[in-house]
Amino acid sequence: MALLVLGLILTFTTHHLFLTSDNLLKVARQASPYGIMAVGMVFVLVLGEVDLSVGSIYVLANIVTALALHANVPVAVAVIAGLGVGTACGAVNGVLSVVLGIPTIIVTIGTMSVFRGLALVACGAAPVSEFSKDNVFFTVAGGEPFGVPAGVIVMVAVAAIGWIWLHRTVAGRRVQAIGGNPTAGRLSGLSVNRYRVGVMALNGLIASLSGLMALAFLQAADPSDGQGFELWVIASAIIGGTALRGGSGSVTGAVLGALIIAVIQNGLLLLGAPANANIAVTGAVIILAVALDALVKRRSARG
Repeated sequence: MALLVLGLILTFTTHHLFLTSDNLLKVARQASPYGIMAVGMVFVLVLGEVDLSVGSIYVLANIVTALALHANVPVAVAVIAGLGVGTACGAVNGVLSVVLGIPTIIVTIGTMSVFRGLALVACGAAPVSEFSKDNVFFTVAGGEPFGVPAGVIVMVAVAAIGWIWLHRTVAGRRVQAIGGNPTAGRLSGLSVNRYRVGVMALNGLIASLSGLMALAFLQAADPSDGQGFELWVIASAIIGGTALRGGSGSVTGAVLGALIIAVIQNGLLLLGAPANANIAVTGAVIILAVALDALVKRRSARG
């Protein structure tokens, strides 16, 4: 994996525009929506689950916040509404999984359409824009403190908090234990169902935060946005070293995975490759990353 990434970077750095400060900041900002959501996806994957509805939660929170701001609702209330909707959506995924006794991947196949449908209904399938130009939400969350996009700063902050939570708290260690062996976790007295609902709610909260940051940057909310985001988010986590089988994961690796995807997309664009070529290349990187991860683990087991 490291050799592949090194090869891609060496290829792209031959282009005179790649290593400019403006382009590198653009790459980081482009990675921030995936990077923020990838942190939440790491928790879900560590628990042994998969959430396919993150793109829909992202856009629903985006639309709800935009509608609130458009109606001149106080910024704090609009932000809480957006984050609350995302958290509720995640909790619904967890509760349905527990009550119906089915994996969250099956539940979220359905809820991804439900949440996006709600977003379309809420805004009448039309983009929401034309906000007040002096709205503090856009000047702060959509600004560039110290020359760095606010979305990048939030991505780093979320990753730092996520790393501490996963590796330095009792709850994080319990999530890893449940993901590694749910039966053993249950026999040890851990409330597996409670942690499942909690992690899904947390993932919804983080996805909605990503949606709010996108709204602040674009200053518009489009109900068609976020389609296919689940691919990039899951890919970021897998490329970063989080195993699909659960039990272990890397928050920092997930953010690096998002940056790698952004580097691929940006580099291919600079090289004049077709616009959709990044989809095929990213898919190849995912396969190679999983294959190398499996190879390393097999060798470790033999040793």
